[in-house]
Amino acid sequence: MSYHREQLFVGVWLTHFVPCFFAGAVLLLTAGRLPLPLVPDGAAAAPIRTVLNGTAMALITLLYHRWRNRRIRRYWPETEAVYAGPRLRRAALVGFLAGAADILLTLNEWGVLFLAVLVLAVLGWNLRAFALRALLLMRPNGEITWADVNELLRIYLATLIGFTLVNAAVDGLHVLGGSMPPFGFMSEGGELFLNALYYTVVTMTTLGFGDIVPRTWDGKILLIIQSLLSYFMFAFMIGIITRGVTQGRRP
Repeated sequence: MSYHREQLFVGVWLTHFVPCFFAGAVLLLTAGRLPLPLVPDGAAAAPIRTVLNGTAMALITLLYHRWRNRRIRRYWPETEAVYAGPRLRRAALVGFLAGAADILLTLNEWGVLFLAVLVLAVLGWNLRAFALRALLLMRPNGEITWADVNELLRIYLATLIGFTLVNAAVDGLHVLGGSMPPFGFMSEGGELFLNALYYTVVTMTTLGFGDIVPRTWDGKILLIIQSLLSYFMFAFMIGIITRGVTQGRRP
């Protein structure tokens, strides 16, 4: 993969697919509770729901970046907008694809499993991009800027949302299969994605309240992976920011 294509892949696909997928899943499940005829229901209406959810996420992506570009022009007029023109259209396309892929969550356990594998693959690319950027900045003559810190933070947040989706998918797969869920996010009428997000944040920030704990082997493996990765990601970010401060310039 060429440098330009890799930058495009990291800057657009990696930073948009997982957040758009998460937001699209919440939107799709929320819309599913609305009465007909506002939202079509049933297997026959799956293509319509796919297009509607994808279009909604594409519009949300466009509106967000247009709002962000206006703020950049207002407060930092000398800074060029990152997402404009073809790059903005690609971001909207990623939003559409992520929103459309959410329909697999409503089909069967194979759809949920496929999405879990897909999100894991995106997480792998996210972690690779984070490691490469962090190692580059930690070089003896590496220059650290706020843009670098912002990029690492975006990758970290995308990783957090990605693990939220994986945790929710694993829990949902156990429920669909009739076995004991590893986390029990939906026990006692709980909201799947809200509880999954809460658990992931508590785990990746090393708070560890202990109110939600893994009860199966796959849940424990996920906990180990998330804890170790979040620890090293935090360590790298703190080291990079500290180095920028000690060098006598703002990171």
